Amino acid sequence: MNLTTRILCSRKDKKFSQQALADLIGVSRSALAQWETSMSSPSLENLRKMAEILEVSFEWLATGRGNQHLANSDEIISDSEVDGEIIGQLHRMNLMKKRAILNVMRAMA
Repeated sequence: MNLTTRILCSRKDKKFSQQALADLIGVSRSALAQWETSMSSPSLENLRKMAEILEVSFEWLATGRGNQHLANSDEIISDSEVDGEIIGQLHRMNLMKKRAILNVMRAMA
């Protein structure tokens, strides 16, 4: 399956018209039509937006490799489970690593 087919099939799976998907990505309908007919290719940023909107893997959409669909909701861990995992990992780290993690967290805030 080539890029144009992956875009077209993913759009139709989500029941988006070309105009609706184009609006969500922030491009013209004709640009999207060109992507679906191999007349041009989307930029990496537009591919990223499209993958997010269509809820498909960026790698799959861009290359055809990997899993098409993102993780199922039952595979996604909850916020409290993430907190528990982070705390558990922190308890196993030495002070130097904990300080490095703290600096990263401060930079992200």
